[in-house]
Amino acid sequence: MRPFTKSRFYLQTKSRRTSRWRGLTIMSENVKIPLPRSLQEIAGAMLFASETPLTAGELRAAIKAVEPEEGENAEVMDVYHTCTAREVDEALKGLGKALEVAGCGFELVCSAGAYRIQTVPSCGRYVRALLKLDRPSRLGRASLETLAIIAYRQPLTKSEMEEIRGVDVTANVKTLMDLQLIRLVGKSELPGHPFLYGTTPLFLEHFGLSSLEQLNELDPTLQRSNPRQKAASYKRPETKKTELEVAAEQEAAQKDETEESPGAKPKQAPAVDNVQVELALESEEESVGVTETDAASGASDDPASRSDDFFIDDTPDEFDEEDDDDDDDEKEDGETDEEDHDETSEN
Repeated sequence: MRPFTKSRFYLQTKSRRTSRWRGLTIMSENVKIPLPRSLQEIAGAMLFASETPLTAGELRAAIKAVEPEEGENAEVMDVYHTCTAREVDEALKGLGKALEVAGCGFELVCSAGAYRIQTVPSCGRYVRALLKLDRPSRLGRASLETLAIIAYRQPLTKSEMEEIRGVDVTANVKTLMDLQLIRLVGKSELPGHPFLYGTTPLFLEHFGLSSLEQLNELDPTLQRSNPRQKAASYKRPETKKTELEVAAEQEAAQKDETEESPGAKPKQAPAVDNVQVELALESEEESVGVTETDAASGASDDPASRSDDFFIDDTPDEFDEEDDDDDDDEKEDGETDEEDHDETSEN
């Protein structure tokens, strides 16, 4: 017996003619099915009963399709009926954490935006033994390489795949098409309009991806032919600089900034105590006063130390002849004095 609604359950019997299972509805007024305890419980039951993965929007639409019933449970049913998309997302996150903590052999997986409950990979061999399934077939290396090229560079043509791999990929493409991992997504604008290939949602489900954005970083061999990208891929890694080199570069950058912007405001000096400033000014004034007095006394004694503006009158006048005569007399007197001095010294 498998309960579905408040007062119904299905009894499955086998028909002799059709050899199929059919459900018989048996009504019972005495049976009371309790309401679900949370939105998380409802989402888990729907995903377990569904044969295909369900998106959050499909779950919300199915929950809202159940009309609230009259009675004591009307308020609780109305809460589930008016659930929002955010509440459904939170319920799915809580369901995934609950299954992980419980360790019951199930897990919630999101692939291509749809959710499903599946067995954990660690129990796969035991499930295959129970269902008597053969060992799953694996893709060959050539098929995996072709699939990787399509996944990273889709959409692309068969000739582009062959250009990258260097060999014919017709057999590999046919194998991937039969496994429904790739599909035709359109036609190219190149001459002949060849078909373009891309991945399918089954590809994401098979590799456990929610979107193509979760793929690893591109390999340089799979990138499109771009000289700049190729040059960047062959660059040597930069070595770490020492502290002295970094300091020298910073000083050079500061010098360049000052030369380029002469009108820039200089950096403000740190604040100085006012008392120290006053004492420094007084000492400078005293030193300036001393130097001024020394300069004045030296200038009065030595005419050569005077300023460059000292005026010398070289123009002849009427008193110059008298001055010359006086000078000649002084020279004669000096010569006579020297002669007298020599004579006295000889005596």
